[in-house]
Amino acid sequence: MRVPSFSSSGETLLREYGLYHLTRLKADKDLKDMAADWEKCQTRLSDKLDAQHAAEAASMTAMAVRDGADSDLDDVMRAFGLALLQEANNNRKSPIFKNYFPEGWTDVVSAPLEGEVQKVQIILSKLAEEQDEAIASHAGPIQSSLDKLTAAKDAHRSAMDAESQAYGLVQTEKLHWFDAYKLDNKALLFKFYKTPKKADTYFKKATRAKKAKAPTPPATA
Repeated sequence: MRVPSFSSSGETLLREYGLYHLTRLKADKDLKDMAADWEKCQTRLSDKLDAQHAAEAASMTAMAVRDGADSDLDDVMRAFGLALLQEANNNRKSPIFKNYFPEGWTDVVSAPLEGEVQKVQIILSKLAEEQDEAIASHAGPIQSSLDKLTAAKDAHRSAMDAESQAYGLVQTEKLHWFDAYKLDNKALLFKFYKTPKKADTYFKKATRAKKAKAPTPPATA
């Protein structure tokens, strides 16, 4: 029996090789117990794959929420910049504008996420000392938008951690699946010791992989 490559996806192992093996076992009334045990093995892998898919969906959803919150904060910062320009008669070199946006607001909204958060926090610290009430009033909307982004960013990080954990559990379950697959082969070879080639008929023939590649883990950033 040629065992499928470990680089095969969990879905391929489950719905191709595993299903074939299960169907062949169920067709043999003398292998009822082996079929039941293999079905449990299939279920365990299926459950881990379902959990991984759910974690992947949750991570993607959290990313979309985070990016939406980032876009909203960008809009709030642009609105603040425009309000400053109105106060400064559209003079980007005026002290009132340069105090908050020394490099312009593009430097803030186009910065990498962590950098943008830090720049906005600096702006908020300056607003806390602002004497002009009209300008200081922008602190509330900016803080609210920043809080939403921070929460969304943390939620995305947690979702990514959960996705990575789910991926690891699938890899572990695949190892268990392969162990059970090989043990079934040994048991069938023992059962059909007089005609050992018959044991091979209970397994879908695996194609020879050119070169096994390790499965790609989920991104961590």
